Amino acid sequence: MVAGLFIWGFIQSFVVGLLIPLVKRARNNFLLSIIFFVIALNILFQYLLRYQGLKIEIPVFLIAPDILDLILPALVLIYINNIMGKLYDRKMFYYFVPPVFWSLVLIGFVVLSEKFNNSMYIGSVFHRISLSFIFLWKLFVFYKALTLFRFKDESLKQKQAALILWPRVLVIFLGLLTFIAFSNLMYWVVVGPEKIHDTVAPNTVASIGQQVLELNYVVFTCSIIFITIYFSFKHPKILSGLPIIKSLEDNKFPEGAKYEKELNALIHSKKIHLDTELNEKKLAEALGVHSYILSRLLNDYIGKSFSEYINEKRIEEAKAILQNDKNKDLTIFAVAVDSGFRSESVFYVNFKKITGLTPTQFKKQLKQKQSAKKPA
Repeated sequence: MVAGLFIWGFIQSFVVGLLIPLVKRARNNFLLSIIFFVIALNILFQYLLRYQGLKIEIPVFLIAPDILDLILPALVLIYINNIMGKLYDRKMFYYFVPPVFWSLVLIGFVVLSEKFNNSMYIGSVFHRISLSFIFLWKLFVFYKALTLFRFKDESLKQKQAALILWPRVLVIFLGLLTFIAFSNLMYWVVVGPEKIHDTVAPNTVASIGQQVLELNYVVFTCSIIFITIYFSFKHPKILSGLPIIKSLEDNKFPEGAKYEKELNALIHSKKIHLDTELNEKKLAEALGVHSYILSRLLNDYIGKSFSEYINEKRIEEAKAILQNDKNKDLTIFAVAVDSGFRSESVFYVNFKKITGLTPTQFKKQLKQKQSAKKPA
């Protein structure tokens, strides 16, 4: 049964990792995809080592799960940092230094060991030192993830309560990984000296403990799959590739309010969003800022991509055109072009996405409201 769960866990994690970037190609989505691939690889190695004799045939792969266990927490921490609306910080990649360091130590141990095998590593003093390092590393990352939820503005925390639940679940996931690492360490501290893993008798305390550890590992690890799917349907924004929380309190971009005000003025006065050839570079030039400033303003401060922001402004223009009686004879294509869209099909898709109605349904609804206002 447990072996079947390992196979299921690998397939599910791998498939989810493949599908996430297809929703939207964005940095955060690629990072989440990598997280699932690491989970899938870890489950695969655990299955092959435990149930398919890989630890005997190719014992060097015994260190693979440990290396993946070191990398996963850093990836999750960086992902949480990004979706919490924190600005991109290269210092976050320093969290890969401990995993890389200990991975090199593990590789060195294998290379320097003569005829490296299962009994030489599993249950040994070095193995327990490695498990201790992994546990302490996960505990540290878990603590750092918790610190990301310190808000200077409590009102922001309350307004974003629903969206904050997703990164909080990821922190709980890190907590579960830390618990699993501690349980695994305690198990091998107790049974390691006797190395009973090679001759463990069925239905003994050690045997049952080993089965419980395996079950906890695959169940807790794979639980993140269902949680991700649940939140993706409930809050599609988590797979938009953008920060799910608008970090209004971020002092690293104090010019945000100023630039947003100037951008709104540019939209309303010069109607630049109606230019069908508009792109990020042209908008940045019109605003008088570098492209990376505009990108930070839209993605990190306003919380929308360039296309989302401009399309919303264009749909607002389209609604104003349709609401004007002077334009009642305009075709949908004419409204689309006057709103800044290149094609009628793109206009239709965005109008329905933003308003929940097609342009035709919107016009029909307007007529019904106008008829209801007329005296009988």
